[in-house]
Amino acid sequence: MDAARPKDFELVGSVRNGLSGRAAFAPATAPAIPGSSGPDAAKAFYKWARRFSSTLITQRGRFGGDCDQYLIYLVFLLTELSWSLAEADAADRGRQLWNAGARGLNALSVSEITGIPRETTRRKLQALAAAGRLRRGMDSLHYLSGHYSRDELFIDLGPLFSEAVRLEPTSGRSI
Repeated sequence: MDAARPKDFELVGSVRNGLSGRAAFAPATAPAIPGSSGPDAAKAFYKWARRFSSTLITQRGRFGGDCDQYLIYLVFLLTELSWSLAEADAADRGRQLWNAGARGLNALSVSEITGIPRETTRRKLQALAAAGRLRRGMDSLHYLSGHYSRDELFIDLGPLFSEAVRLEPTSGRSI
């Protein structure tokens, strides 16, 4: 077992196939949700899955019918959100992150995170830049352009989050 691998998680995407780089992990088995075998759980799952598919359909339309472009873009949004949370946490402790500012990603990193082949990722990054969603910096890294804000992300994915929060208390875990 890799030292960095969380217990009961397995490698996913291109990392699993022997490529080095960022490790991407997913649960090895689906977690059991207490009380998830009854009709109420089936209804809740149906509502969540309906909202999830509706969200994907909407995003697919916004990204020219290409869900992979949305997935790649989502990686940039989540990276930005992660850094924003880290900066806020550091500020709460009276500290500053050493590498604050715009965070860029290259095609190889995005490919390893998503499991999409690098050359396909490169083409999709170019398409996202041409659409104004990303910009390519002088350092050859890709950055968010501000075309689609974090607020819009929350609006788009909010229904999924609210369904998950409604289901979460029954499991006894915190998000």
